[in-house]
Amino acid sequence: MDVVKTGVALPALHRAFVDTVWRDGSTGALHACACFAEQLLSDATAAAPPVDAAGLAPVRKELRELCTALARDMATDPAAPARAADQRIAVVERALGRATATVEVAWRSAAAHRDEQTVALLWHAADWKTPECYGYDLADPELSLVQAADWLTTRPRHEPVLVVAVRTGGSYLAPFWQASVEDAGRAAGPWHSVRPVRTAGGITLHEAELAALPSELRSGTVVVLVDDQPDTGATAKAVRACLAERFPSVRDIVLAAPGRLYDPNGPVVKVLTERPVVRSGKDRLWQHADAGDIVRLADRARSAGVPLASGGVHRSVPFRGPFLAKYGTVPTSAKNGGARRIDPRSHPFSLVVDGDIRQQDQATAYHFRFIGTGPHGLHCYRALCAMSELLPPGIAFVDGYLVAPHETGLQPLRETLPTLTEHQRRHVLGAVARSWHALRSLGEMGRPGTDAVYDPRARLGQALRRLRDRMGRPLPVDDAWLARHVPDRAPLGGTDGVLFRSPLPYGHGFWHWQLTDAEDGGVAPALRRFGLDWIWGGGGCLESEVASFVVENRLDGPARDLLREAVGDVMGDTRAFDAGLRLGGEALYWNVKTWLRRCPVVTGATADRIEAELAAQAHYVSGLD
Repeated sequence: MDVVKTGVALPALHRAFVDTVWRDGSTGALHACACFAEQLLSDATAAAPPVDAAGLAPVRKELRELCTALARDMATDPAAPARAADQRIAVVERALGRATATVEVAWRSAAAHRDEQTVALLWHAADWKTPECYGYDLADPELSLVQAADWLTTRPRHEPVLVVAVRTGGSYLAPFWQASVEDAGRAAGPWHSVRPVRTAGGITLHEAELAALPSELRSGTVVVLVDDQPDTGATAKAVRACLAERFPSVRDIVLAAPGRLYDPNGPVVKVLTERPVVRSGKDRLWQHADAGDIVRLADRARSAGVPLASGGVHRSVPFRGPFLAKYGTVPTSAKNGGARRIDPRSHPFSLVVDGDIRQQDQATAYHFRFIGTGPHGLHCYRALCAMSELLPPGIAFVDGYLVAPHETGLQPLRETLPTLTEHQRRHVLGAVARSWHALRSLGEMGRPGTDAVYDPRARLGQALRRLRDRMGRPLPVDDAWLARHVPDRAPLGGTDGVLFRSPLPYGHGFWHWQLTDAEDGGVAPALRRFGLDWIWGGGGCLESEVASFVVENRLDGPARDLLREAVGDVMGDTRAFDAGLRLGGEALYWNVKTWLRRCPVVTGATADRIEAELAAQAHYVSGLD
């Protein structure tokens, strides 16, 4: 059934998400979609000029009330069909439409060029964010309602409670707290949400968001901040400080996350209470994997349709990617003083019969990579199915995992492409161009236009300085190289002004592009791209994709010419390709960010390999001039 139409052209990614939720039809899916809309609309409202923001207030109020009502329903049964689905999905679409229109106008405002808080809010409003409870710190969010109700029993009976969500995660969790305090007759007013933004002055809240909070609170009111689990606690403490200044009479501010309550008022964020964050006894892959129960893991996979080989005992083998093999990594201590997180995203695995993936074939080995639970994960899976040319046949989606059969004989494109015939290279590079067109079409998040710009040179320079400090040695890329090879101004959405969800932040390495065995008779190999999903990505444009692919795979002149021709055929012109070559130096940025993220300590052989790779990339980019 088609989704309800509002006449507003939503970005393709948002439109498809609404469609996924509509097809799912459950209360839990609609709740997630409404909360997704809330955080986008609130970001847009905070970034908009005051006259435009005032017109959004009634829409935001209606949407937050819907989120609260859906939270009540979801706490009863997340899988139950959503009540009044037509009317409720219309509210969500109306809110998304207003957010889309507001953001497109705000990108062209003067504040978008000079105010770093506004720019940060617009980036958030144009992004796709999977909340941690559905992505990499799993929780059953509906349990938050009982968590809130139990907490209220420990408080004075007539104490008012103001619920403030910290976006993004708080937008999905705060409605449960609001529902609970309303049901107890303790609400100090409607719930609000705020977006902490990082500026040169630290973590702050936009003045428009502070102004939207109540002007005063009744005596004895306690403020409950609702967010995902804190990492360092810096964000929670910064938000707490802003609210304490806003409400000087409030003496009690509490931080609530799934299963945990925290005290953010001291020098460190301290855990006050703790309870389970997921329902026990559920038959879900990630729960069996977390418990190390391979028998139930294999049984659940089979019951969901994964054709695991019968006979023989399956083993779970951690998937060790090329990055770990080349650079290694240094274990880090658990976040938040030992807080345990359910994070299947960081633990991909393979189910094999004998434990040696190299001896497996498609009939006996399957890879499990987590892409998100709930409608966020399902939406990602639907998008991947639409890009099936890049994936092996026979993929499945089970409990948040993308399940794919093992393919033998895959080889990095960078190593294989030079050995192919021109006909085969043309076919492969045509598939690359088609994949970008599909990614842009499916993952469009907004149209900031060509006036909204960023500074690739400054961004890379800052990352390089951090890497140099961590390595404790000079790098083969200096300021003079940056000035020659990286522009200081580039449009966010590229030459056509379209921003889309790109895998580059986590899927930029040359090993993410693989080719199957070339068949006899000159048939070209099939293209595979690893790291495709909506959790791991970020906002990007076609030029950035071109720059990264060309540099990572060290395309020679004839191959670049073939790719340019393919991009022109698919996109209608070669402007993005030509601009991508001029942006080639940006390809180093994704590598530097990954080294900083995955190598907290860089010494010895790892430092040597990083330095060598950085030098090789810089040398190749120099030759593009």
